[in-house]
Amino acid sequence: MPLKNLTILYVEDNIDAQEQLKMILEDDVKEFYQAYDGEEGLTLYREKKPDIILADINMPLLDGLEMAKQIKKIDPEQPILIISSFDDKETLLKAINIVIDGFIQKPIDIDMLETQLNKIAKNLHQRKSHQNTREEEINKLYNLAHYDMLTKIPNRVLFDIRLKQAISNATRHNTNVALFFIDLDDFKNINDYYGHQAGDKILISIVNNIKKVIRSEDTLSRIGGDEFALIIEGVVEKSYVTSLAEKIVEASSVCIKQRNNEIYASCSLGISIFPDDTNDKKELIHFADVAMYKSKSSGKKNFSYYTKEI
Repeated sequence: MPLKNLTILYVEDNIDAQEQLKMILEDDVKEFYQAYDGEEGLTLYREKKPDIILADINMPLLDGLEMAKQIKKIDPEQPILIISSFDDKETLLKAINIVIDGFIQKPIDIDMLETQLNKIAKNLHQRKSHQNTREEEINKLYNLAHYDMLTKIPNRVLFDIRLKQAISNATRHNTNVALFFIDLDDFKNINDYYGHQAGDKILISIVNNIKKVIRSEDTLSRIGGDEFALIIEGVVEKSYVTSLAEKIVEASSVCIKQRNNEIYASCSLGISIFPDDTNDKKELIHFADVAMYKSKSSGKKNFSYYTKEI
């Protein structure tokens, strides 16, 4: 990581020393911040979060070591170089106890300073690379745990989380949640006759079509092999739910070509409403599932609302 990408905070009460170092480093770094006492340095650190801090020891209001001590409590890995005109053992020991990253005597040896800065820059680069790798690993594990690898939509785990959140939001804001259970019609026959590759193509096609008719804030999840669930928050009018169900039935009617064969697929839907049908999450899921089977028994490729009569 070159110095050009780094920000530096220089804390020094001597104006001449400030301007001299600014003139030397300003063009070599991304940003060069200046503070003229320890308290101002602490404030600028909290505001700017510089990559590297250079600080004199003897300053008014708050000396450099005390400022460094407070900063290290906030972020133990914050790189700090202490600059001073003396190097008595007691001062050096304090700096070591604070885990200072370097100690430079005045008058400043510019070559030594640049060596120290480049060393810190290299360490920051390695730390950043490790952090990025770690974040990538965490994101990969999160996706594996929460998303379906075939369709790239939320899986059963994330569906349960989102439904719980939706019910909580609806309870707090006195709104409704519509839960759709979507099941492919005769999907086992398609897999058995045409193979799983054809089945996968149909699943992806149906998911892509449904995503075109729902809102970005709606949650479509794959909760089983050919079973999907859709969470619709902020429902005001039942007519909207009915209109959306009709669109999804149409969007789920697909045809793909496989080895000169035209393979047709459709879906049946079941719908339950929170809190009209129930206040319980498990019951809401069960009721939508029951309504979906009502659609299956009524000829498939349609939708049904849950009712007590079912």
